[in-house]
Amino acid sequence: TSTVSVNSTAGFSIVNWTNSGNAGWVGHGLGVKPDWILIKSLSNSASSITAWVNYHKGIHSTTPEDYTVYLNNNDARVDNAVFNDTAPTSTKFRFDSGDTTGYIAYCFAEKQGYSKMGRYIGNGSTDGTFVYTGFKPHWIMHRRVDSGDGWIITDIKREGYNPDNDELVANTTGAEQTHDIIDHLSNGFKLRHTAGRSNNNGGEYIYIAFGQSLVGSNNVPCTAR
Repeated sequence: TSTVSVNSTAGFSIVNWTNSGNAGWVGHGLGVKPDWILIKSLSNSASSITAWVNYHKGIHSTTPEDYTVYLNNNDARVDNAVFNDTAPTSTKFRFDSGDTTGYIAYCFAEKQGYSKMGRYIGNGSTDGTFVYTGFKPHWIMHRRVDSGDGWIITDIKREGYNPDNDELVANTTGAEQTHDIIDHLSNGFKLRHTAGRSNNNGGEYIYIAFGQSLVGSNNVPCTAR
């Protein structure tokens, strides 16, 4: 049983529950299958449980539910049964933990013209991979999953022009870096750096992108600008 706060227009829900100590289903309230779920224990001190556990649909090309990466470190994806090797549904997700503490989950589903979650393959070139989102991303977080690397955040507010979109790393306390790694475009983003953390040739990456929220009178988001 879970307590849920949900904004179906934005494709976002916050879920709180007390774990039963067994593998089970947790309701997420989105009404559609989530594309990204971020989970954190509220109290347990075991390192594997206090980590920020991620389900992301792009973490593996065929069985993303079999793997996880952790927001608080730069480890490569691991084959982990935390989601019971079971894909989420439009109403719930599987969670397998032996403890009985409280948990919080942040669940996201793509909304056309506003948010996009997916994967891309790097090409190792300054004329890098282009990723289509269908709107201008104002905020992007990406990371490599087939190898260890950080969670890179860029946005259009701190610098605001290409390619000088300074990067922040979510899993460290470091200041922003000034490498020219990415263009935020009108319909997606394009990698501009050969570094392994963003665009290694053949490297596998996941991303989360959000545009500017523009909601019409019919409560449906318009294409972000």
